[in-house]
This record gives sequence, C-alpha cells and structure tokens, in this order.
Amino acid sequence: MTPRETTGSARLVHRWFEDLFTEGDLSVADEILADDVDYRGPGTLSPATVDGPSDVKEFVEVYRTAFPDLEYTVDAVAGAGEQFVVQWSAVGTHENAVFGVEPTGESFVVEGISVFVTDDGAITDVRAQWDTLKMVQELGSVSSDLGLE
Repeated sequence: MTPRETTGSARLVHRWFEDLFTEGDLSVADEILADDVDYRGPGTLSPATVDGPSDVKEFVEVYRTAFPDLEYTVDAVAGAGEQFVVQWSAVGTHENAVFGVEPTGESFVVEGISVFVTDDGAITDVRAQWDTLKMVQELGSVSSDLGLE
C-alpha cells in the first residue's frame, strides 16, 4: 500500500513515519495525534514515558538530532478499522548522542514493527519494536563479535 493509496486511519500511520519522523515536521504531531497519545518502544533506545503530542515531538527531535539523515520506509500496512500493524525500515547516520550512546559516525539499517490504534481520526496508541542490538552493533557502539568459533 503506497501513501497515495491510503485513506483515513492508514494515512495517519504513513504521516507518522514520513512526515513526522523522516521529514521532521513537528506540526504533524498536532494534526495526527490524540491529546492523550501513548507511545511505547524498546526501553534501551526510547524514552521511558512518551505521553501526548509534546512528548512525541521531543522524541522526534532527539532522534532527528542524533540521526539527521533519518529516513523511514513503510514496507507494509495491515489492519482495518482502528488498529494497524506496520512493518517498517529505517536508515540513518549517528551524528550526535542518543540515550547515552555517543556518536560514532556510522550508519544503520533496521527493521521494525509498530502497532497503531486510532480513534476519531487521531492516533491514540503506538507500540514499536525493532532490533536495537543490531542497530547499536551497526553503529559500532556494541561489538558484534561474540567470540564464538
């Protein structure tokens, strides 16, 4: 499903990735998020609490600062009505610190899955998971050599 083929709630999830995170257009948060939106992602590379559009904007700013060339691609969207599962991928170069991980100048490619719940034309809930170990290994922050032979 391409962005042009999406309408309604499915279009909201495309705007989350494309307009908000990839383009860094923070005003989109006010357009697509419920006032009480709740985001939860991996504890190691996400803030502990992201509640409301202002917290989401701060989260986006942290990631866009750490990875100025951050780009998300929506690979697949499944669902109907008010709940959608999105398979996505992201790339970026680590230029500034993020959640205690110092910049390495290295790039990453990561795949993830997010579950979105919408209500009355706004995103109310987001649950995201991605391979954070692979991400920090690609960034050079954690060794990928396990010493196994």
